[in-house]
Amino acid sequence: MSIVRVKDDRVIERQVTIKGVPQIFREQRACVLLGGGYETTFNVSLGTGPVYSVGDYLVHPDSYGTSQYGEPQLKRVKLWPLGVALKETGVQLPAPAKA
Repeated sequence: MSIVRVKDDRVIERQVTIKGVPQIFREQRACVLLGGGYETTFNVSLGTGPVYSVGDYLVHPDSYGTSQYGEPQLKRVKLWPLGVALKETGVQLPAPAKA
């Protein structure tokens, strides 16, 4: 289970013209915590949805799909607040390792 952290509520807007029609893409930065103090940053598409609040999330199960060859893949990423995800699934986080 990978934890995704949203560190700020800034929205990145990009305006592009596709076939003569201007479109605005709204995104927000987030990072996947890799452990050991490492993380990797990516953009989460917001579409017309609300901005994610600062906090920890899991990738929502609706974000997963399969490729044309039956391999698992991520579709449009939706984030699930960590507290809600743990409550709804009954999963418990492991205790932190003692140093």
